Amino acid sequence: MRRRRNALADDEGGQFKTNKREQEADLDITPMIDVTFLLLIYFLVKSTMDPSEALDLPKAKYGDGINGNQSTAITIKAGRNEIASILLDDGREVDVDDVRRHVEEQVAAGVNKVMIQAEREISHGDVQNVARAIAEIEGVEFFIAVEEKEP
Repeated sequence: MRRRRNALADDEGGQFKTNKREQEADLDITPMIDVTFLLLIYFLVKSTMDPSEALDLPKAKYGDGINGNQSTAITIKAGRNEIASILLDDGREVDVDDVRRHVEEQVAAGVNKVMIQAEREISHGDVQNVARAIAEIEGVEFFIAVEEKEP
């Protein structure tokens, strides 16, 4: 007695026909994929990024120093009520728009390097706002100051 396989022999030419059970066993996963993508989109839209979250940055291991006399220094300090205050190299407290104007004046005078110094308590979002304003100016290189690694 021969065992029957999932395919039956056809008398015409020895070709095989598939069994009906095998055809019915197919599973359409298209709706499951659609639901997966909908859930992915939902969670991406509902998630929020908190740019005001403070980061504890490590000390620098590698890096090149820049000359402070040949660059514009911008300092971001923690102010009252968790509002950061931005100070220029001459000590004036300014906002982001004033930083942009000051850096444009410095670039016109031939100083195209800008160093951003921020206290550890400053949020990454505040540093990023200042960096964006500076990066929009053509011909500027900006650096973020870090503490040197202790020997």
